[in-house]
Amino acid sequence: MIPLIAGLALFWLIGRGVPWNAKLTTIVVTLAIVLLIVALERGGYWPEAFRRR
Repeated sequence: MIPLIAGLALFWLIGRGVPWNAKLTTIVVTLAIVLLIVALERGGYWPEAFRRR
């Protein structure tokens, strides 16, 4: 789901003529959020209600 949202956001930015540095910043921030969520989940700090079953 997250890759789909990130891809759609990137297409939206490209369609609006956003400069490359803003696109790169968006990609970096998105990847950082994804890595943070994965680290929290693997470390056992992610709430049980948010985990897949």
